[in-house]
Amino acid sequence: MDMRTRPEALTLSPMTGEQENTPRIDDIRLDQLMRWHGTDERNLPPAHTLQNLARDTVAALGELQRARETIEALRAAMGRAFWAKDFREVHAILLAALGPPPDDLPS
Repeated sequence: MDMRTRPEALTLSPMTGEQENTPRIDDIRLDQLMRWHGTDERNLPPAHTLQNLARDTVAALGELQRARETIEALRAAMGRAFWAKDFREVHAILLAALGPPPDDLPS
């Protein structure tokens, strides 16, 4: 059985309008944000990265909050699945936690 998943496809609820309009913070921008908010002034990113600093910081914190909620819900589902007595019950728990499978699954 192939158990590969795509993390970006794992959702607990549909995207709300607010989340769709929030900029996605990539790894490079996260590094810049951490350096700007850090205490080592010798390791600051270039000055032009100050543009949209507050907006990106708020977006990164929002991503962190949603990730924590997702992790908490997935841990709870894993606990319920562990103690499930029936394979159908395991499937139902995982389907509720992960949502439907992505459309582009290989056949």
